[in-house]
Amino acid sequence: MDIYKTEEEQVAAIKQWWKENAVSLIAGIVIGIAVLGGYRYWDTNKQEQAQQASVIYSEILSSTNDKAEKTKILQADFSGTPYAALATLLLAKDNVNANELDKAVLQLQWVINNNHDEGVEHIAKQRLARLYLAQNKIELAEALIKGVKAEAYSAAYNEIQGDISLAKNLPVQARELYRLALSALPQGDQRYAIIKMKLDDLSQANKAK
Repeated sequence: MDIYKTEEEQVAAIKQWWKENAVSLIAGIVIGIAVLGGYRYWDTNKQEQAQQASVIYSEILSSTNDKAEKTKILQADFSGTPYAALATLLLAKDNVNANELDKAVLQLQWVINNNHDEGVEHIAKQRLARLYLAQNKIELAEALIKGVKAEAYSAAYNEIQGDISLAKNLPVQARELYRLALSALPQGDQRYAIIKMKLDDLSQANKAK
């Protein structure tokens, strides 16, 4: 049964509801339109930024000129894109090849602090930990990967932890970590032969004692 007995009562009720709710209803519509427009602007701007960053990254890949300067542009203006982190990883590699280890450390730390991809972060951490070991900064390497849990990268982290243990003169612990690393890799993997060699060297050293 209709709770309003006449059309006049229905009209009066509608008018009263509109009087009480018009402001909030209009405000809600305006806010909704603004949010939708803002999202579209943000999405369009994000796509444009990614396109511009990809052009700069392509220039970095195709030429050795101004690589550092172009990477700085990506870091400063396009840090939200994956191209900034990828370019920085390349620059860090160049720094290592040029024996500019301190510069490489800064670049890898930038990636860790600013990237937006978990996989890229793990790569940067592994490279930085190995770099610390090359500089004999064992404590920094150990602190960097302490407590890291990443099943997809377990072999790499176990290898690095093995290297750290070896640097701390803990061969038994290193041997076990190398074995764990090998167990997570197929024999055809490029790291398999390297880790196997480390493990064999430890076994030979143990036999020589």
